[in-house]
Amino acid sequence: MYNTTYRITAEGLPEPVILRIAPAPDRQFASERELMRNEYATVPCLSTVATLVPRILFADCSQEIIGRDWVRQSHLTGVSAPERLGAYDRPLWRGFFAQLGEITGRVQSIRGAHFGPVAGPGFPTWSAAVLASLHAIADDLSASGLDATDVRTVADLAADHREVLDEIREPRLLSGDLWTVH
Repeated sequence: MYNTTYRITAEGLPEPVILRIAPAPDRQFASERELMRNEYATVPCLSTVATLVPRILFADCSQEIIGRDWVRQSHLTGVSAPERLGAYDRPLWRGFFAQLGEITGRVQSIRGAHFGPVAGPGFPTWSAAVLASLHAIADDLSASGLDATDVRTVADLAADHREVLDEIREPRLLSGDLWTVH
């Protein structure tokens, strides 16, 4: 997982809170740099799904206290899909994924000021954002001693066919972390 996450209960707290701590800056991949800050910058955009996401109670990106970004959030009650979805007959999963698709559609209907992360860097075109992301991922793989050939091949193909990517002319908010754990 990207962040270290704690569920905190204490006498005097009416309900649990969540403390999320980002990795230290020197432990973050270039392709994942300051993800918590980007998530925080995204919060005002999420009014259409506000009841489905935790409220930010406090955020500190100064890194003065622990040398890392951190946020305190409200706790959402419920059970995560990985814990319970398997207990339902597979035909019933269709309803779950239909709801997930509807929520995703609401999020992706939100227009952005630029392509790329909400907190920046911003790009004038979708192809520029995709290429920057692919190059950052490839660089992370190489820096970790892993083979980045396949990712670099995809980046080359994207560059060769950027006009196809640039058919997308309007920036939209995309979920880059959509899976059942969330």
